[in-house]
Formats: sequence, structure tokens, C-alpha cells
Amino acid sequence: MNELAREFIASIRSEKAPLDGQKHRSSGNFSTEVLPPGTKRLLWEVEGGGVDPYDISFDVKRDVSAGTDPTELQDVITGNASRVISARSLYIANPKGAQSSFIVKVYAIT
Repeated sequence: MNELAREFIASIRSEKAPLDGQKHRSSGNFSTEVLPPGTKRLLWEVEGGGVDPYDISFDVKRDVSAGTDPTELQDVITGNASRVISARSLYIANPKGAQSSFIVKVYAIT
């Protein structure tokens, strides 16, 4: 059986709540547009937040200019492996459970 490999794609800092003036967004944009060949899933890992990382969940939304931002993933927690999303402008939204800002790291699983 082949061992799955993971490759670092992105790291993004998220606040514990939506940014000032935002309804959902709690981070800047990050990209998953360039992925290694054969990527099967994306792995999401949380660091920080002032609590056990498993107590933090968040959504991933796609930034659409002059439109409504669609939700790509809901209720992501650390260790989740999701479907592949290849997009230039994604962001963390609707964080729950964090007491302070946290880091989300994204890995490609091949």
C-alpha cells in the first residue's frame, strides 16, 4: 500500500472572530491555485487559538469580486481532509471556539 505524502501549500492567520466591517471573513486571502500533480485531498491543520485546536472550527469561502462569496467548506476542524479546491482567493470565515488568533496550515495530500 502506498503511503500518502503531504506537501505544504499555504499558511494563513485568522482572527477569533470576523474582521471589523466584515460579516464572515476572519483572515486575508490565501491560494490553493497551484497544487502538486496528483493531489487527492487538502489537509487542514490549526495551531494556536488559545484552546485545544480540535475545539476550533471554521468555514472556507471563495473571494469573488463584485459578487457573493460562496462557501467552499463548512465546519472544518484540525486534521480534516477535504475535497480539492483549486482557487486563487480563499479565506477563513465564521471561526468558532477560538479565544485568540490562530494559524491555519493547508497541505496537499498526494
